[in-house]
Amino acid sequence: MKKLLNISFFIVLCLSITPFSEAQRRNATAPKATKEVVDEENFKSILSFGLTTNTNSGLLGGLVARKEIAINNNAFHKQFHYINLEIVSVNHYRESTANVGGSGSGYVFGKQNYLFAIRPQYGREINLFRKSSEGGVNINGILAGGPTIGLLKPYYVQVVYGRGIIRDEIFDPKKHNPGNIAGSGGFFEGFGDAQFVPGVNLKAALNFELDAFRQSNISLEIGFLAEAYSKPVNIMAFTENRNFFTSGYLTIFFGGKK
Repeated sequence: MKKLLNISFFIVLCLSITPFSEAQRRNATAPKATKEVVDEENFKSILSFGLTTNTNSGLLGGLVARKEIAINNNAFHKQFHYINLEIVSVNHYRESTANVGGSGSGYVFGKQNYLFAIRPQYGREINLFRKSSEGGVNINGILAGGPTIGLLKPYYVQVVYGRGIIRDEIFDPKKHNPGNIAGSGGFFEGFGDAQFVPGVNLKAALNFELDAFRQSNISLEIGFLAEAYSKPVNIMAFTENRNFFTSGYLTIFFGGKK
């Protein structure tokens, strides 16, 4: 009988303590959750870095750094100053890689210069669709532009001479042909002989901010870019070179909010 009374007392004690503990747990976590939402909604800036690809480049098109500064956090459609810097490679649409002797060592026959575009950009970003408090995706629209610094670096090939001698030389359409080229030369050769070509660029894009951690930023930027140079850019021999380029691009960004 005494044992039964002790068990009954223990059950009553547990039932009386549990609601109070649960209430304490809810009260303790509520302010923290509120703070997270406030921090996320009232951030002042986002700094992020990304990798990009575009229709005028290979799989890895270049590197990008981006800064977004909030203009009005209280507006329903938030706006941001959009500051962007990207360094990307630009290929001629006629480029194609030729393999040598099945060895996998390839070169682009007729290529005379690499073109690297350095693009500082400024514009505006506006929030089009805001994610809910439970999560989701923010969708922002972007319009930006700025000057382009085109860097033309000579393209080197490995040239075969008698007795197995191979030398790296700048491709010369009058001197070199597929019969005496063994492959592409070193990528870092020729930067000292690079030339600059000025231009301008303009882009329109959508930015999809994924729901990750509250203070981090992971996003995809998908857009269209148009670019014009002051003169035709000499990338390829044996074909027409142009001064106007268009491309679609995709960039993935990783960064943080403040």
